[in-house]
Amino acid sequence: MRALTGLVCVLIAASSAAQAETSGSCASTFSVPADAGMRLSVYSRSAEVNLVGTDSREIRVTCKLDHEEEAGRVRIAYQGDHGRGELALKGGPDSNVRITIEMPHQTHLHVRVPAGAIHVREVAGDKDIDVHAGEVTITGVAPDEYRSVDAEVDIGEVRAKEYSVRRGGFFRSFKRSSAEGLYRLDAHIITGSIQLN
Repeated sequence: MRALTGLVCVLIAASSAAQAETSGSCASTFSVPADAGMRLSVYSRSAEVNLVGTDSREIRVTCKLDHEEEAGRVRIAYQGDHGRGELALKGGPDSNVRITIEMPHQTHLHVRVPAGAIHVREVAGDKDIDVHAGEVTITGVAPDEYRSVDAEVDIGEVRAKEYSVRRGGFFRSFKRSSAEGLYRLDAHIITGSIQLN
């Protein structure tokens, strides 16, 4: 019985350690290990956010601010296990914050940002991006890679170069589906623009 109790305690401790939160700030480079094919949720404060796929097996966050002495006020927290991760960035000055988040090329993204410019490049995987105000630019959107594309703006413009689409005004959207594609792309902005290159 004692052996069983001990084993349960070890398993609980291991599970807690795997889900433990890692934290830091924009005052220095923040990095955590990551595997290709993971699902990464990003919840960021308003900012310019660059999401970049790399050959590295880590998630790496760097920041640029007009006043570097305020970098420590932008807090970074990460937790994840079993192929899923959640990255949150909060606090700091009201404007002029530029955040770069590097990750393995093969990453499925879920991104939520109140306002700002969101740029995604060299990332292969599902993309679910929602911004209240600003712009979203996603490069490398090849029609044969996506089984569904859904881009919507309440007020603004949707441009999809590979699909020869440009629509502006109120409640504009672009939807396309294909039986051949691997990934799903869902992007929404209340006010602003979405550009798929």
